[in-house]
Amino acid sequence: MFSLSSPQVKKIDEFIDELIEYNKHTNLVGKSTLINPWRSHILDSIQIADAIKNKKSSILDMGTGAGLPGLVLAIMGYEKITLVDSNGKKINFIKQVCKKLNIKAEILLKRIEKIQKKQYDFLISRALSRLNNLFVYSHKFINNRTTLVFLKGKNATDEIYEARAKWSFNNKMFQSKSDERGKMLVIKNLSLKSL
Repeated sequence: MFSLSSPQVKKIDEFIDELIEYNKHTNLVGKSTLINPWRSHILDSIQIADAIKNKKSSILDMGTGAGLPGLVLAIMGYEKITLVDSNGKKINFIKQVCKKLNIKAEILLKRIEKIQKKQYDFLISRALSRLNNLFVYSHKFINNRTTLVFLKGKNATDEIYEARAKWSFNNKMFQSKSDERGKMLVIKNLSLKSL
């Protein structure tokens, strides 16, 4: 697991404070997840660093929501993160937090389908959609070196089976470090099967 410096821990704590405060008037995350945000949000996000060793890699966080996992990775020193979400209230929160905590990230208020085609080293997502849909969203952002890292729930195996009907890919599945029901999928060589 990735280790954090004291300044990174402090900045993540400040991010959590901002999240809790903003969540009082705008629903960014479920209230029950803020009982132990380090476990439910931060550790869940941090584990993605195990799959992304190079902090200069270009990363697209699809459906970032409240900035999870992308903002956490930016705090950890990843330099080329793009956060995208179609919810204006969530993007406003992310912009506010980035400004207040001096976090550098590209922030896009758009639907994933509307983003200009661009290639990324990594595509990441947490609780956005089923794997089949994630592949549809991902397809225009990948090249033969792109790795997809998706945090999934207890149905990850079923979603892989379902996706194989339309897609070819190699995957590794890892047990989540924050949720016994969760999985981290690392996917390479994604391509649409020809009919």
